[in-house]
Amino acid sequence: MGTTDSSSLLEQGERHTGRTVMKLAWPSILEQFLISLSTLADTAMVGSIGAQATAAVAVNISSVWLINGFITALSVGCSYLAAHAVGSGEVHQARSVTYQSISCALILGLFLFLGVELVSRPLPIWLGAAPDVVPMAQSYMRIIGFGLIPQSLAVVLSAIFRSAGDTRTPLAANLTSNLSNIIGNFLLIYPSRQLILGGRSFSMWGAGLGVAGAAISTAASQYLLLLILLCFLTLKPSPVQISLLKPRYRIRPFMVRQLYHISIPVLLERLTLTSGQIALTAMISGLGTIPLAAHYLTNQTEGILYLPAYGFSYTATALVGQSLGAGRKDLADRFARSICLIGSAVILLACIPVAVWSGPIISLFSPDPDVIALGTKTLFVAAATELFFSFFVIASGIFRGAGDVRFSLMVSIIGMWGLRIGLVYLATRPLQMGVVGVWIAIAIDCLIRMILCIWRLKSGRWKEKSRS
Repeated sequence: MGTTDSSSLLEQGERHTGRTVMKLAWPSILEQFLISLSTLADTAMVGSIGAQATAAVAVNISSVWLINGFITALSVGCSYLAAHAVGSGEVHQARSVTYQSISCALILGLFLFLGVELVSRPLPIWLGAAPDVVPMAQSYMRIIGFGLIPQSLAVVLSAIFRSAGDTRTPLAANLTSNLSNIIGNFLLIYPSRQLILGGRSFSMWGAGLGVAGAAISTAASQYLLLLILLCFLTLKPSPVQISLLKPRYRIRPFMVRQLYHISIPVLLERLTLTSGQIALTAMISGLGTIPLAAHYLTNQTEGILYLPAYGFSYTATALVGQSLGAGRKDLADRFARSICLIGSAVILLACIPVAVWSGPIISLFSPDPDVIALGTKTLFVAAATELFFSFFVIASGIFRGAGDVRFSLMVSIIGMWGLRIGLVYLATRPLQMGVVGVWIAIAIDCLIRMILCIWRLKSGRWKEKSRS
């Protein structure tokens, strides 16, 4: 669905709620899959040049998660403000939010860039990287830092487009950027070599930069993504269309107050998730190599299963935010109900075959029979209970559209540190259930989160949190 004015979008939703949800959701879902596939391609290409290269990237992953948490938090706050402005029909306000969002993203990106450049040298040493991995890890993170300013701007602008009802523009931009990243990896990671295609051999140029080449390609693709989004932002008619040359970028107190109320809880939620994942990894590492490998492969596969949930979550933020901005709490209710039902159905359809064929799926990623045997069990548990976490992700999108972000934060803190860590410790230590017990503990945590979200949705209190 292309860009449309808010009244048209809400009118369509009033007549065909489910159809409007799917038209807005499918580009976001496809966008998430493309980003995931690009990441997997990155991992495979770096991994093909050796274990040290993989370790150089892997040691920086927790830092990348932390950085992404700051960017995501800002994008959620900006999308909330844009959706409400578009929904209320205040085009001037929507464009003002866009200008100020660009300013905020630029400032955040600059701070993140400076921070990464300051710590890129000692960071791998702090994180315990092996001496032969440290130089590559330092180079990788330093180069990635140069892409943080365009990344911050691109993520925020993508959220602005979605909030205005345009999910196809971020999809097209990310598709082009991801393809360029893969091509860049192919040319920059490997040295010049002979390739055979159709029985014929030919020379292929390569820079042979290894891990540094992967980082350069990633950073360059962020600049391309930003350029594409800026072109659409200035040339494509929409409620958030702006002229980059007009000096309207001054950040106003209203914007700061609203971002404080929305973005800070989202940031704390992301930090809760990141710190919890690091703690879980440390606990699971003590179980041994085979359980850790099975957990890693299950985690990677499960990550693909909940991608549709994030697509529906972005859709929920846009539709609920616009509905409440227009003063239509009844329509926000209908959108919320429809998104939950359709999203849950899509997740179930994706998870059932994965649960049934968990063994063959794990065997695609590992030839080790012990890893396959254990991974089959953990992936079955993950797929069979994936709906619980996916529902929480979808509901969080609804709450964010209404400005009810503190509830999601509270549930995340209770779930991660009050339940998950404790249950995983119980399963792995006193009960000796191994890594299968880890995934059962995760499922219990997510089930309780889903129940709390259903209670919040049925109570209707989430609609009262909206700040128009």
